[in-house]
Amino acid sequence: MRRLLLLLVLFAPSCLATGLDTLLAEDRLRIRSWLQPAEGIVQGQEVRLLIEVSTPRWFAGGTGIKAPDVPGLLIMRRNEFAVNLSRREAGVTWVVQRWQLELYPQREGNFSVPPVALTLAVNDADLGIVRGTVETGPLTFAASVPAVLADTPRWLATPSFNVRQSFSRPLTGLLPGDAFERSFDLEATRLTALMLPEPRLTELDGLAAYPDLPELEDRSNRGEATALRRQTVTYVVEKPGQYQLPAQVITWWNTETQSLETASLPAVTIDAGAALSAEAAPSLPVEWMQVLAAVIAVALMALLLLRLQPFADTPLRTARRALRRGDPGMAVQALYRWLNLRQGEPRWLSLRESAAEAEQEAAAGQLLAAAYGREPQAVTERGIVRALKKHRRRNATAPENPLNPL
Repeated sequence: MRRLLLLLVLFAPSCLATGLDTLLAEDRLRIRSWLQPAEGIVQGQEVRLLIEVSTPRWFAGGTGIKAPDVPGLLIMRRNEFAVNLSRREAGVTWVVQRWQLELYPQREGNFSVPPVALTLAVNDADLGIVRGTVETGPLTFAASVPAVLADTPRWLATPSFNVRQSFSRPLTGLLPGDAFERSFDLEATRLTALMLPEPRLTELDGLAAYPDLPELEDRSNRGEATALRRQTVTYVVEKPGQYQLPAQVITWWNTETQSLETASLPAVTIDAGAALSAEAAPSLPVEWMQVLAAVIAVALMALLLLRLQPFADTPLRTARRALRRGDPGMAVQALYRWLNLRQGEPRWLSLRESAAEAEQEAAAGQLLAAAYGREPQAVTERGIVRALKKHRRRNATAPENPLNPL
């Protein structure tokens, strides 16, 4: 019995260590790996590492793959399952598993991909089920930066790229307090969604921008990967004026045609009711001037009657009701309508500026963040409505001169 145990201890490790090696040596198991493409690679381009495992019998269990870690090289495994196929050679049918890893060089230079470890279970006619780990051979490739992109800080390497923009409403006839959404849609093939650039946002005085968190999605259809990114930005008009969102240009390298291309979005003009200057205002005939004067007089009378009505503060009531039911967006719009009715200064004030004068700047910031911020927030400060009304009433009734001058 002791001799039998001794023989098992001596020979068992040798059998375990040489099972898959024996199949490889006797051409009863094949491991092959290669890069696609193998040359002409640019920085950021997708390189496919293909691994093919084949046997004339069949696989007795799942195959495990351990991806290596290479500095400066993003390695992904987009498909969790292999492509199974068969091949017939010299009258023998081989069962084939083809695995794929995606490599994205993040810099230019030479890269060395170390062996990839594969855990296999193969059924053999002589040895039965053989389990173990084998490795692919090492591979090398070089990535470069095209000369025309040497001075470009950010660009993409893809066979196709598209960018679009859309708006939630027409951009004419807007008033302070109005909001609209601008959506960017970016789409590229053979890239990941994380590699798509973020659209540039321009800060404009009087037009506040509140970007949402991007929506990222990676799709795969018959081995062709598509990356999608949607970015939505909410704009709020704080002051009347004519605003222009500048054009945007995204540079990308076409890996199919080996050429430089650009995708652009045109500039966008936003009409928020800016008054024309005296020089640019067109001249009107005398008859039209009289009609215009009559219209202005009627409008002034209507405005005077409106100010005398007890319902002049209706927007404030709307704002209070909106805050009570947790609707900060409606509250902001109602406050802007009230500011438009109550505006007495020769210049327009945004909600932030008006709240700052009433010592409610923090409350206004909280309200705007809750209405147009990236993440929903609860509004806990409701005293801003009362403070704004009190401040406007005090400024409207304050005498310009002392009552009893010396």
